[in-house]
Amino acid sequence: MPSIIPKPLRDDQAMQHENAEIPHQQGAALKKLGDAHAKRQRWEAAANAYQQALAIQAEDAVTLVKLGHALFAARQWTGAIQRYEQALKLLPRRPRLHRRLGAALHRVGQTRRAAACFEQALRLRPDEGAAHVEFALVLRQLGRTEDALVQLRRAIELAPDDIDAHIHLALTLRQQGRAELAIEGLRRLLAIRPGCGPAYYHLSTMRPGLELMPALEKLLDDPNLPIGDAIHCHFALGNCLDSRGFFDRAFHQYRKANALERQSFAYDPGDNSQAFDRLMRVYSKKFFQDRRGFGSASQLPVFIVGLPRSGTTLVEQIVSSHALAHGAGEVEAFPGVNQAIAQQLGAQRPAPECMLGLDRKTIETYSAQYLKELAIHAPAAERITDKLPGNFVRIGLIKALFPQARIICCQRNPLDNCVSLFFHCFKALKCSFQLDELAQYCLDHQRLMSHWESLFPGEMLKVQYEELVMDQERISRQIIDYLGLEWDDHCLDFHRNERIVMSPSSIQVRQPMHSQSVDRWKPYAAHLDPLIKALRS
Repeated sequence: MPSIIPKPLRDDQAMQHENAEIPHQQGAALKKLGDAHAKRQRWEAAANAYQQALAIQAEDAVTLVKLGHALFAARQWTGAIQRYEQALKLLPRRPRLHRRLGAALHRVGQTRRAAACFEQALRLRPDEGAAHVEFALVLRQLGRTEDALVQLRRAIELAPDDIDAHIHLALTLRQQGRAELAIEGLRRLLAIRPGCGPAYYHLSTMRPGLELMPALEKLLDDPNLPIGDAIHCHFALGNCLDSRGFFDRAFHQYRKANALERQSFAYDPGDNSQAFDRLMRVYSKKFFQDRRGFGSASQLPVFIVGLPRSGTTLVEQIVSSHALAHGAGEVEAFPGVNQAIAQQLGAQRPAPECMLGLDRKTIETYSAQYLKELAIHAPAAERITDKLPGNFVRIGLIKALFPQARIICCQRNPLDNCVSLFFHCFKALKCSFQLDELAQYCLDHQRLMSHWESLFPGEMLKVQYEELVMDQERISRQIIDYLGLEWDDHCLDFHRNERIVMSPSSIQVRQPMHSQSVDRWKPYAAHLDPLIKALRS
């Protein structure tokens, strides 16, 4: 009978065995390290550990997925897309993986590919409520709002207390101009979840009134109210008080809301100032002299930029009322292009310094990619607006890819602009929750815009909000002339335009031009010393 006791390994065999075990052990240790970082939400460190593990074992599907999640959480969308695509080759029937890829594609503005991912996710698992909600957001971006409503209603059928589905259903109806139905939907949500702060907040932006106040005050008296709900309730109560002229009491609520939100994250305004300095050093006169003759000659894209609440939605509504123009809203495609180029060029230098390696081929590749994505919104249009306000930081790259690009820069009285931001819950705009930090961001914005103007004198159109509302026809004609289009009288009746408006101003731009938002800051002057002093420094 043969012995079952293994023969001792010879010395050279033992060494080979031990050497084979070392990479496996290293890979396992790196995965554990990545998991530990991810648990603490140290996403970049987690991604680095997972990448090192994959260098040892490239076909590890679970680690590929974890790396995709870490990159997604770190807002490195293009990297997340690559890893999810690799993982799907190994795990093609994972519905949530298709969903996560769709979400990453949506973040970089690749809406058609994102829609296909969500469709596949729902084919594999039709009862995934979150996938229905995320699919609806992509459909809404594509202008297919009725299809989006179908998805959102299905999500609510699957989970009647899904707050996100109810909120997005109401916002989609609002964006269609169906405010009454949106209000009814929010009230239904409050019947299910009486303490839902976001429902009160959105309701107060559509119909602020004293009738909401008793419920809001009762909620805010509850020490167990979750912080997220409390923040939204303070904003909502501020809106209700503001609408009735109780300005001191309203500001007290806005200040509480902003203070609570500001406590939830770290933000250093100096980091932002330094980032703008670096942009100005990279995108210099020499940068563009070295690339003279590069880029697309297309006249299709029109970029509308500025601080949020500076009139960008109003300008887009005027332009999109023209028969030959289309308003695509806040398209995420150009930030996606920016990130993809930075990833391609960033092996030796970080962004934005890596853009110094931008060559003709890269410019041609990504300008064509952006135009393809933009044209999806309106294939027959001669001009399509991209109204992502934050593209003001990307004007250098915009002009590198599209030297003839038409860029409309919206401006508003800084006090009015800052107050409006302070009174809204813009979670993505970290500077907006403290007045002195908001003022610093506003000043940095002005400084960067001055830099762009010095590089491209006379090539961008400045639109002052106050001038537009006081002299509608003259400024509207200037805008249309700048775009190289013949005048269209429909641009004066922009409020009759029934297109989908995906911004907090969706109700205002369905009204005729008015000046009610001019000097918005004055009733609050007694509370704005930090803002006024900082802006005047």
